[in-house]
Amino acid sequence: MPEVQAASEVECSYRWTGEFADPALEAGYLRASWTEAHSRLKALLIAIYVFVSWAAFDLVAMGFGWPFVLLTVARFAALGSTLLALKVFRTPDNRSAFMICAGVTQAIVCIVAPLSLMLGGVQFAAALLSIVVILFAFYVGVPSRLPVNLALSASLSLGFVAVTPFLTEVSLLTILEIGVLFMVVNAIGAELVRSANRLRRTGFLTLMRQQELYEQLKREVEVRQEAEQAVRATEESFQSIFYAAPLPISLVDPSTFRVMQANMAALALFGIDETEADGFDVREFFDEEDLPARLDRLVLGGRAGAPVEFCLKRRDGAVIWALVSAAVVSFHGRRALLIGIQDVTVRHKEAEALREARDQATAASRSKSEFLANMSHELRTPLNAIIGFSEALERELFGPVGNPRYREYAEDIHDSGVHLLSLINDILDLSKIEAGHFKLHEDETDLDHIVAAATRIVRHRAQQANIAIECRLPQPPLAVLVDERALKQVLINLVSNAVKFSPDGSLILVEANVTTQGLRISVADKGVGIAPEDIPRALTPFTQLDGSLSRAHEGTGLGLPLAKHLTELHDGKLFIESAVDVGTTVYVDLPLSRVVGHAEQKQAIV
Repeated sequence: MPEVQAASEVECSYRWTGEFADPALEAGYLRASWTEAHSRLKALLIAIYVFVSWAAFDLVAMGFGWPFVLLTVARFAALGSTLLALKVFRTPDNRSAFMICAGVTQAIVCIVAPLSLMLGGVQFAAALLSIVVILFAFYVGVPSRLPVNLALSASLSLGFVAVTPFLTEVSLLTILEIGVLFMVVNAIGAELVRSANRLRRTGFLTLMRQQELYEQLKREVEVRQEAEQAVRATEESFQSIFYAAPLPISLVDPSTFRVMQANMAALALFGIDETEADGFDVREFFDEEDLPARLDRLVLGGRAGAPVEFCLKRRDGAVIWALVSAAVVSFHGRRALLIGIQDVTVRHKEAEALREARDQATAASRSKSEFLANMSHELRTPLNAIIGFSEALERELFGPVGNPRYREYAEDIHDSGVHLLSLINDILDLSKIEAGHFKLHEDETDLDHIVAAATRIVRHRAQQANIAIECRLPQPPLAVLVDERALKQVLINLVSNAVKFSPDGSLILVEANVTTQGLRISVADKGVGIAPEDIPRALTPFTQLDGSLSRAHEGTGLGLPLAKHLTELHDGKLFIESAVDVGTTVYVDLPLSRVVGHAEQKQAIV
C-alpha cells in the first residue's frame, strides 16, 4: 500500500493544524478515517434538528414576518446541507463535496445564530451560553479542517460581539471582556482539534507501521518454513540435528523396544557408550510394570501421547526422574518410536521440598491460628476481669476505698488493662488480615458519626496534653459504605499517633474532601515528623521510630500498619507526607464508589 511505504520511508512531520505535512500520507489518512468523519457529522445531526426547531422560539419572539421567514428558510437550508452530505456524499471519493456541505452548514449557523438572538431579544446570558455551545460543537463535532473551523468560529464570535448591544446594555469594557472570552474559547477549541488531529494521525501511522512489520514477519516465516522443509528433505541434515539435539532423544523399534539410534545427550544421561546403544532394550531403564502396555497402545494408536513422568535407572544404578514423550515416525522406510526424555530430577526434588514446606507452612498456620484463638480467650478473659474490677474500684461503686492513692492505682490498672486489650486486638486483627480471614461488615453510615466517635475516644488524652482536635467535614454530611468499626479503628490509630507525637498546645486537623478521584480523609499534625526514608519503616508492623515527644505510651508499631491494611481492605490507599520538625499528614483515600450517591457527588464536583 502507498500509505505503508509513506509510513516507512518518510520522516513524518506535522503542520500547525496537527495534519501530516506529507500530502500523500495525509490523503491516505483522510481516506482511512472517512468512516469517523461521516459518523461525527451524523452525530451532529441531532444538534441541527434542534437548530431547526428553534424556529418555534423565533415565531414566539418576533412573530410571523419576513425576518422569521428568512431565518426559518436558512435553518432548513442548514438541515438540507447536512442531509445532502450524509445521504448523497457517502464515499471517500466524495470527500470534497461532503466537506463543502459541512462548511455551508457552519456558515449558515454563523449567520443565523446572531441574527436570531438579536431579533428575538434573547436574554444576554442565554445567548452567550448558546454561542459558546455552538463554538464547541463546531470544533468537536464538525469534521472540517481546522483553518475552516477557526475562520467560521471567529466569524460567529465577531457576529455575536456585534449584536451584543442589541441584547443588553453593556459598556465597552464588557464588550472587550466578551471578546477575550471568545478568544479563549476559540483557542481551547483550536488546541483540542490540533491535539486530536495529531493523536489520530499518530495512531494511524502506528497501525501502518505495524502492518508493514506484519508483512515483513510473514515473509520471514515463509522463508523459515522453506528452510525447515529443505532440512527435513536431507538425511544428513536430519542426522546433524538429531545428534546435536540438547535433549536426550532416541529411535526405538516398536516391535522389540530396542534402540535403533540414540543421540549423545541420551547416551550421557544413561551412562552408556555409543557401541552399546545399538540393540539395547530400553525397558531396562524404566522401572514401570505397565510400560510395555503403554508403548503397545502408543504404537497401535499411531500418534503422540502427552509427556509422562517416569522413574528411570541409569547404567550405574542411579535413579533419575524424567518426562518421557513418544511419537510414531517413519525412519528408513520403517515405523519407529521417537522417544524424547527430559531430566526433571532437580525439579522433582524441588517439588518434593515445596510440598514438605507447604505441609509445614500449613501446620504452622494451623498452629498459629490455634495459638491466636487460645491466646484470645486466655488473655481476654482475665483482662476483662481486670478492667471491670479496676473500673469498679476507680468509680467506688461499692463505697469509698479510703486512701486516694488506691484510686490512682486502680485507674492505672484500668488504663494498662485497656491498653493491653487494645494491643491484643490489634495483633489479632493484623493476623487475620495477613491470613486473609478478616471480613468487612459493610453498611451505610454517616462519615461525621465515624469521625466524631473516633475523636471522642482520643480527645481525653489530647486535652491532657492541651492539644486541640479540629474536624473539617463536607456539608451536607456524607454517607459512606464502609465497615464502621474498621474505619473508626483507622481514624483512632491515626489521631492517637498525631496526639502522641505532637507538642503541647498544638492543633491536630482531621479533614475530609470528595474529589473526582474519591473520598480523601487526612489527619495532620505539627509534631516531630518522620524522615522520608523512614516512612516505609513506619508502615512495617512492630517497627517503632524514635520520637522525642512520645509521652505516656511508647507503642508497639501496629497502629499505622493496621490502618494501612484496613484501608486497603476497603480498596483504598494510605500514604504519608512528613518532614522532620515540621509535621506529618496521613492521607486515607477511598474510592468514589464508597460514597453513597457518588454519581450525584461527581456531578456536583464537575
